[in-house]
Amino acid sequence: MVGCTRRQFLADSAMVLAGVSVASCFPDVGGDWPVECVDYQDNTLTGPVSGSARVIEVLDPSSVTEHSEIVADKVFPMLEQALSSLADHSDPWSVLLPEYQAGMRIGLKVNCLNPSCPTSVPLVRAIVDSLKAGLNATGADILVWDRRLDELFNCGFTNESTGATVIGTENSTTDANGPGYEECFCEVLGGKRTRLSRIITELTDLTLNVPVLKTHEVSGVTASLKNIYGIIDNPGSFHADLATALPALYALAPIRRSIKLTVVDALVAVTVGGTASPTDTTPKRIFVARDPLAADLYALDLVNKMREEKRALGIQVTNVDGKSLTWLDNAYALGLGTNTYDLTTIER
Repeated sequence: MVGCTRRQFLADSAMVLAGVSVASCFPDVGGDWPVECVDYQDNTLTGPVSGSARVIEVLDPSSVTEHSEIVADKVFPMLEQALSSLADHSDPWSVLLPEYQAGMRIGLKVNCLNPSCPTSVPLVRAIVDSLKAGLNATGADILVWDRRLDELFNCGFTNESTGATVIGTENSTTDANGPGYEECFCEVLGGKRTRLSRIITELTDLTLNVPVLKTHEVSGVTASLKNIYGIIDNPGSFHADLATALPALYALAPIRRSIKLTVVDALVAVTVGGTASPTDTTPKRIFVARDPLAADLYALDLVNKMREEKRALGIQVTNVDGKSLTWLDNAYALGLGTNTYDLTTIER
């Protein structure tokens, strides 16, 4: 093993102090120190991106019932209309995924952290069906994934429900089986480092980012960029300095170069709560963008719009606190996307 977990390090330390020979984390007894991954810093980033990026949303008032239940058969046509509009093409995947070749593996990075408001199975199934129809991809080559398999199962994601392969980086908090994280680490900033899921570095060739619209105690809003915290092995280490850490993490080459499209699930959403809050709003839409920062800027504006509607009903809620949003400016300064977007809204 090249890398060393904290648990393993502490166990080996105790054994060494007890005079027991070990060969895992200590180089002087035959083991290896963790090594840094090579070529993970993306040197192609050159600073702020000028211009404006397109965001396409499709709104269907009948896509969610009065009981906040998603009407599954409404979602596929919504997705197809959004993709076709973004690509300006009747065969959108040929435009949106020009790198794709038969046999490539496509990852759908979903968000199952909050079982009360996860990325929805109907949207993921629609994406899978669209990829199969548009690219002749197979269910074996489409991986629906997040950090843990038990969380995916709890949110209804199975091979049968998605028509694809459902996999977690690890199986659960008590079962680390699964593809796991890379043995080498990535230097992020300020001496902090992390390891990436092998699903994005080894098991997939292209990634579609499929977050759900939510608010967050630290980042203010969570959509495109924040969804990558489910790719690393220690997301809690990067909350205190999220404003700089989040852009730096997204800029890591295996992440930024793999993600080709963001599809935000805003059929139902959390707009006034935190990480574990229940659904409180039904925006009844999905939106897509090739520019991750443009997607996040619109996600913020949509959350504030939903809050404005709540204020009109007498609910006391303010807009998202700007102090939590400096990561957006830092992402722009780094060159991860534009700081303006052109929105097209299609109502069905």
